[in-house]
Amino acid sequence: MQFLIVNAGCTHFGHGGTLSAAMVDKARETLEKLGHTVEETRLENGWDNAEEAQKILRADVVIIQTPGWWMSTPWQLKKYEDDVFVDPILCGGDGRSRKDPQKKYGSGGKLTSKRYLLSSTWNAPLEAFTDPNQFFEGKGIDGLFMPLHKTFEFLGMKPCESFMVNDVFKHPTIEADMKRWEAHLTKLFG
Repeated sequence: MQFLIVNAGCTHFGHGGTLSAAMVDKARETLEKLGHTVEETRLENGWDNAEEAQKILRADVVIIQTPGWWMSTPWQLKKYEDDVFVDPILCGGDGRSRKDPQKKYGSGGKLTSKRYLLSSTWNAPLEAFTDPNQFFEGKGIDGLFMPLHKTFEFLGMKPCESFMVNDVFKHPTIEADMKRWEAHLTKLFG
């Protein structure tokens, strides 16, 4: 299979991006070991919109690797979506038709044979996402990333099981997290 990994790990005030880069490196290593081909876009380095649209067309799976910044992703990822996803070769409109009122909003995606995977790193502990009495009210990572999921659904893509690394500053378990990441990728694509 062909993969595109979009690395949204950007520096902020001169810091950051190293864990996302390590996650991308582990993904590349794991996927290539499984016989797959991997392309990468590091958002911090900029991108060419038309080239990115072609990378997405070539990919069977797009992996978004992002840190959690202020309960979301870095602005660079949103800019990438705004710049790249509007390309007519990717986006077939919203799906509605004056001739067929049964067609619903969000059903016009062209990329129906493609999948995506959201992988993120957070300072917040896992229970902040899973416990209904904590900050994210038990909504989980997929609830928090609903707009990103809907963006890919709008393009016609299907989700793979999301992956998350937690508590990366106060109680890091990076070595174990990397093993979990490798196992997750192997389970999905091995």
